[in-house]
Amino acid sequence: MHGRILIVDDNPQNLYLLESILKGRRFEVISTKDGAEALDAALKNPPDLIIADILMPVMDGFELCRQWKADERLKQIPFMFYTATYTDEKDERFAMNLGADRFVVKPQKPEVLTQIISEVLAISAKDRAAAEPSLNEMESLRQYNEILFRKLEKKVKQLEGEITGHRLAEERIILANRKLTLMTEVTYQDIQNKLTALSGFAELSRSAKSEKERIGYIDRQKEILETIQNLIKKTKDYQQMGIDRSRWIGLDETIRIQMSLQSQKHDVSLVCDLSGLEIFTDPLITRVFYNLIHNAIRHGGSSVSRITFSCSENPSGLLLVCEDDGVGIPSDEKISLFDRVVGGAGKFGLFFVREFLTLSGMTIRETGIPGRGARFEISVPAGMYRFAAQR
Repeated sequence: MHGRILIVDDNPQNLYLLESILKGRRFEVISTKDGAEALDAALKNPPDLIIADILMPVMDGFELCRQWKADERLKQIPFMFYTATYTDEKDERFAMNLGADRFVVKPQKPEVLTQIISEVLAISAKDRAAAEPSLNEMESLRQYNEILFRKLEKKVKQLEGEITGHRLAEERIILANRKLTLMTEVTYQDIQNKLTALSGFAELSRSAKSEKERIGYIDRQKEILETIQNLIKKTKDYQQMGIDRSRWIGLDETIRIQMSLQSQKHDVSLVCDLSGLEIFTDPLITRVFYNLIHNAIRHGGSSVSRITFSCSENPSGLLLVCEDDGVGIPSDEKISLFDRVVGGAGKFGLFFVREFLTLSGMTIRETGIPGRGARFEISVPAGMYRFAAQR
């Protein structure tokens, strides 16, 4: 038998592990779960050594050490701290000033820990004396309160960080779900439009005047069916859509591509003065620009001849402007311009634009003057945009 060791820790797993290590080295072990229980056990049957955790309920390790060293029956028994929570130099200094013989930080390899324990027991057996406190009661209480306050402050900051992390995770999930819902609606709307066109060509094929004309209508129906199949497949991509897909998007090229995808039955020109502007966002931002351009061409009236994209910086970020020289938006329609109206011509596009930008951290408003053209202003926060020449 190598000696009787009293161990105290409120964590059952830590207690079991330490007990197993010590019994494996042929020590007799008495296990307790808090300082008060350990003190009571020691007074009934004094050990050769106590190994104590610090952060415990009822009575923590510091208070246990203080009372241990104040008791005539126990003060000569070596006291060893074994902690994973109080690891600062100030914590160790305070522990040693309380009279602790050793201060060991968890975890330690079994062979290292048992070597330390053997050294403490050997020194105690040789000198027949344990370390003594170097602080009076008032100074001990002052330092004890200071350490507890510092530890509490650190714990509060840690909890605040965890809460912030959980909140951000929840917000990311909410945003991803809202984006998924929005994209599902987009897909549904697109499919509905394609089905309307499919129905129209089916009727036309029935009344075709020639076989060639009928085959032409059937070919168009096949094309639409292929498009619907592709749209259904894309819903899988929408499930992966979220903040983590964001990347730097060059707006000049993006906007020119979206202009080229419009119907060519118009004489509207594009002016894109964005000086290498890039924004950090989901690639589906392309649909925003497609809808803005489409809206200008479709609703700008016969007078619309030009769509202009420009930008300017301000104290809060960047203002991205899309404007045309068409008829503009009537005053009585501005209030519901971005509202969703199922089946309303042109309404879904602007609803999508606002929703997508809002979910991406941007805002949009229409500031044009009726009769002088529409003007959409997109506010991009600082940090979400850059100019290629600045990289």
